[in-house]
Amino acid sequence: MRRGLKMLRGSGVRFALLHTLVFVISVAAVGVTAEALVTRALKVQAGQRVEGEAAELLDEFRQYGSDTFRKLIDAQTASGESRLHYALLGADGQRIAGEHLVARAAASVPAAEAGSVAEARLTGSDSFLLVRRLLSDGTILVVADDLGSVEDVEDVVSDAFAIVLGISVLLGLAGGFLLTKGVLWRVEAVTQTAEAIVAGDMTRRIEQTGAGDEFDRLATSLNAMLDRIVQLMANLQQVSNDIAHDLRTPLARLRQNLEHTRTHPTTNQAYAVAVERAIEEADGLLATFSALLRISQIEAGSQRAAFQPVDLSEVVETVCEAYAPDVEEGGRVLTCAVAPSITVDGDRELLVQLLANLVENALAHTPLGTAVRVSLQDPGPVGPGPVLEVSDDGPGIPASERDNVLRRFYRLERSRTTPGNGLGLSLVAAIAKLHCADIRLSDGIPGLSVTLCFPSPAHLEQAPREATPLGKEGCPALRTGLDPADTHYTLRSRT
Repeated sequence: MRRGLKMLRGSGVRFALLHTLVFVISVAAVGVTAEALVTRALKVQAGQRVEGEAAELLDEFRQYGSDTFRKLIDAQTASGESRLHYALLGADGQRIAGEHLVARAAASVPAAEAGSVAEARLTGSDSFLLVRRLLSDGTILVVADDLGSVEDVEDVVSDAFAIVLGISVLLGLAGGFLLTKGVLWRVEAVTQTAEAIVAGDMTRRIEQTGAGDEFDRLATSLNAMLDRIVQLMANLQQVSNDIAHDLRTPLARLRQNLEHTRTHPTTNQAYAVAVERAIEEADGLLATFSALLRISQIEAGSQRAAFQPVDLSEVVETVCEAYAPDVEEGGRVLTCAVAPSITVDGDRELLVQLLANLVENALAHTPLGTAVRVSLQDPGPVGPGPVLEVSDDGPGIPASERDNVLRRFYRLERSRTTPGNGLGLSLVAAIAKLHCADIRLSDGIPGLSVTLCFPSPAHLEQAPREATPLGKEGCPALRTGLDPADTHYTLRSRT
């Protein structure tokens, strides 16, 4: 019972009733219009018929005269062979010959309509369409057609349309419910999926029929939104876990140092050293949170709206020049090969930070004497897009760990003794995704090679603000070595 009441209150029933109402009104409008057109056509035919008959009788009056004409009207009336009706009236309107009923009908027509076809309706069901003609002897000829046949046709048409209207109500209800069911089952599928997700099943997705209609496009958009929500939830959970594990150590170390200083009184110099250590720990924590905030802002994608053409060649040259002193002091070799005038759509500040993080990562995790190579290649107008590569011949990263190092706070065991918070490559990955660039970590044989494949201009024209990274198949085959002809400058250490 409740289920039935719920169905009656549902939007499907209202939609079906509205569909039926519109359908019935349309059919009724067509029926009324058709009946009016049929009636008008029949009356026009009757008018033409009585006018034609009146014209023929006028010719006979001129030919035979008054007396013979009166006899002709009486004979025509008595024979009953014609469907038309006749009457001959005197100047005073009294019947001279013909039918009494026609004479009465003619008397009911106003004098103003005496020369034209007029409709006369008597008491009861008698009605005529008649025309009056004044004869030369002062008498009036009346020719009339009984409208009973026209009214019979009207009744048949009305009855037919009443039946059609009843059928249209049934068809309208059936069609409305079928149409509603066809639409609402898709809506119900979305509702059931949403309810399942609310209940905790984050793997549920909206099924598509493959028709490519609006519902399929809606399902695609909603599924993409759900995937994005799941990804954000996973990232949030990962960040929460990483913060809980990785920030607990520096916080515990900070508290331990402060506790030791408080419980072991010593000189002012020792206090100053303890305060300096606490400030360093606090600065490290603030830097970590700043990096997390920066990654979150980049992943939100709000900066994509301000993208503009950036000279990537100039960015690479600037970063390489800026890190020249650090490379020389660190006893390493930095080689840069930059193809000129390569432009990408993006944020210059973020691109500078991306390349700086990659160079710093190479300098921080490689031994003295390591060669660090930075190259920027342009595959040309038919290629997939500019390719930026930062590689070294250091110890590299095991293949099983290459995906993990892009996560927040993740560090290799051998790197835990070096300064850092494990967010450098995470920031690189976030910036690459913002710029629709595919990032790959591969074996430099020896060492590590980090490759970023930016989208081509053709891809940007099709989806200039698409946030999804290009697939790996979009990257060209990369050269393993540098072409000396492309070398812009070479920085080497003095040692």
